[in-house]
Amino acid sequence: MRNKSLLELLLLLAATSAAATPHRAPLQVTQPAPFLTLDATAEAWQHSLGSDLHDWQLLDAQGRRVPFALLPDELLATPERELKLAALPPAPTTAASAPPSRLPAGWLLDLGEPAQWLAEPRQLRLRWPAEAAPFRAGYRLETSSDLQAWQTLGTGQLLGLRTTEGAPLAQPLVPLVGRPQRYLRLVWDDATRAVQPEAATLLAQPAGMAPQQQLRSAPLPAPDAEGGWVIPLGGPQPLLSLALAGKQGTWVLPVQVQTRSGAKSPWQTVARSVFYRVDRGAAPADTAPSLPLNIGASELRLLPPRGTALPPADSLRLDWTVRVTHIVWAAQGEPPFSLQVGAVAAEAGPRSLADVVPDWSREQARLGRAQLGAFTPEATAVKEEPAVPPRRLLLWAVLGVGVVLLAAVTWRLWRQGPTQTST
Repeated sequence: MRNKSLLELLLLLAATSAAATPHRAPLQVTQPAPFLTLDATAEAWQHSLGSDLHDWQLLDAQGRRVPFALLPDELLATPERELKLAALPPAPTTAASAPPSRLPAGWLLDLGEPAQWLAEPRQLRLRWPAEAAPFRAGYRLETSSDLQAWQTLGTGQLLGLRTTEGAPLAQPLVPLVGRPQRYLRLVWDDATRAVQPEAATLLAQPAGMAPQQQLRSAPLPAPDAEGGWVIPLGGPQPLLSLALAGKQGTWVLPVQVQTRSGAKSPWQTVARSVFYRVDRGAAPADTAPSLPLNIGASELRLLPPRGTALPPADSLRLDWTVRVTHIVWAAQGEPPFSLQVGAVAAEAGPRSLADVVPDWSREQARLGRAQLGAFTPEATAVKEEPAVPPRRLLLWAVLGVGVVLLAAVTWRLWRQGPTQTST
């Protein structure tokens, strides 16, 4: 048993050592300039120890560190703007005997003149009172430039639910598919099942710029022992959003989004959301918007409530977006340059932009480019044993001679046998 435990410990140490092996990739300068930019690749994340780049080092030909910084990414900062909500008149009742409804049929929002938009509208985020009763409300979203002619932008659902433990599960986002006009009209399918929002926030993206993110997808595997779907991401990565997509049927899944730091570590819940797909027949299905995130993770688990009726496993997939990491550095030192990841050092990781590029406003229009080659594991250096000091060497020699003399005397006395006493 003791030998087995020792063997398991040695295997664990060997695995840990292998996982921590640093890797290095060469850099090829494709556009020379005093300051260069570099985009991280998916392979870089596979060998990284974290999503904050604390184990990244940019090295010159002599192995000396070249300072680098994260390239400013204003595209990831989503501008937000509060909008005023105006209630639409109650919808007319269809039954003659039914009392007239006093609930708003929906809500009207004014985005302002499109010519004055500084950013393109992408989503609406509604907020309702925390004490609101649980609800699930379908809606139709329309747009108009003059409040007369209305064009449908899409349909969807807003959800405000709670778990059996009382934790909130909300879906407050309304995606703006296509470019809306000045006015938006959100009309409830059934006002009696809807919520009365107290605020609306417009989420936008700077006009004329593409988001600096990459979309990745993976089919959901078979559930684990606790009924959750575990999705490896291929190394620690900066996650921006995720969505659960399906190919068939109507389903609503409240899930916990969980991450963990290692294969033996416990799962930690980082978000709760409700994903859904509502089949509309010949029309496109309604699907839940992506869940915004801003975390670093190398592995995810989506955990639905126990006993939930799940869609067929082969009909679901997970879509997630990761931030494209750009770094900028000065072409100092001796080329060729390389990027090493997976080794923690005191001076590793990015520095502030001002420490790397003193005059950013002037240099950002003159940046050069570099690209990463393939990563290879670094050879483990064999440490040389330090020389033994002379005084310590002499001490060990004296002790050794003493042990030998003591052993010789003991051996001689044993050969002689016991001493005979005379009478």
